[in-house]
Parts: sequence; structure tokens; C-alpha cells
Amino acid sequence: MPDERLIRRRLPAIEKKISDIQPESDVRVRLLGTVIDSSLNSVVLDDGSGKIEVYFEEQPKVRQGQLVRITARILPLIDGFECKGELIQNLDGFNLDLYKRVKEIMR
Repeated sequence: MPDERLIRRRLPAIEKKISDIQPESDVRVRLLGTVIDSSLNSVVLDDGSGKIEVYFEEQPKVRQGQLVRITARILPLIDGFECKGELIQNLDGFNLDLYKRVKEIMR
């Protein structure tokens, strides 16, 4: 009998607006927004639809006003959810207006 190993794959991170996050069904999300504040292990992100605090294991290297994309896990809680960051992508130089126009055309 061949050696069968269980391969566990991560679920894809779905692009969402903060206001559209559903903790009952969303596991991993991608958020695009502006850093409002950051502390030792968290970042407050605003995407125009809402604000969210994303927690990280290490201190994120971001600055206030910076445009970033965050991949995060959604952890449901009794009274809402918590957002645990997996990575931050710096989007300095990213043309956000063009991106929004393309997203609108793709709908």
C-alpha cells in the first residue's frame, strides 16, 4: 500500500470590503485600504466601507496613510469577529482609481 499523506491546503483569500465580511462563512479575506493607525501588534485599516483592527504576531512595518493589502483569517467570536493578519503588501505607487475602474468594468 503506497504511503498516503494528507495534504492540507489553505483556503483562498477572498477579496472583500470590510463592511461585507461575514464571520459565519468567511475564513480568509484580502482587504485593500489605508492604514489609519498601527501599534506593536495591530493595524487599523480603512477601506471606505468601514474600519477594522487587524492583529499580527509581529510588529507590522507600515506607516499611517499608507495604502496596503492585508491577507487575514477571520475568527468568529460570540459578539462579532477578530481579524488575524497573515501578511501585508505595500501598495505604494498603486493606481487605486484605475483599479476601481477595472473592478467596475469586470462586474
